Amino acid sequence: MLEFHLSTILFTIINLLVLFLLMKKFLFARVNAVLEQRAALVKQEISSAQDNNRQAQELKAQYESKLTDAHHEAAKIVADAQNRAQRVYEGKMAEAATDAKRLRSEAEAQILTERDAMLRGARNEVASLALLAAAKVAQRSMDGADDKALVDPFLAEVGERT
Repeated sequence: MLEFHLSTILFTIINLLVLFLLMKKFLFARVNAVLEQRAALVKQEISSAQDNNRQAQELKAQYESKLTDAHHEAAKIVADAQNRAQRVYEGKMAEAATDAKRLRSEAEAQILTERDAMLRGARNEVASLALLAAAKVAQRSMDGADDKALVDPFLAEVGERT
């Protein structure tokens, strides 16, 4: 059977205490040192990750700021281009209106010139017909400038009536 002796229990306790002290001195100190190094490394990695995260946030903020500035600049460029295009359009429209007025004036002047030429031609034709009719009536030829002088006042009077 199992016997318990006080001396065996005391030696066992002393052995355990000696074993514990030796382990504490040689084993636990090294294990604690490794655990402390590991904890320091983890703290350093966490700190590095936080620094990297902070830097990434700063870069993101800078990027967003530059992107916003670029959007504003692009909007400004588009607005300037639209303004320039509007000014060019208005200039071209004014130039076209001026050209249209000029062409209309030229056309009206040409029409008046042609109308005057037609009226002169018609008057000359009427004068020739009147002279021919008068010659037939008078049975003689009326070619002289004095004969035309007789017809011109008549045509002028007829022209005023029309």
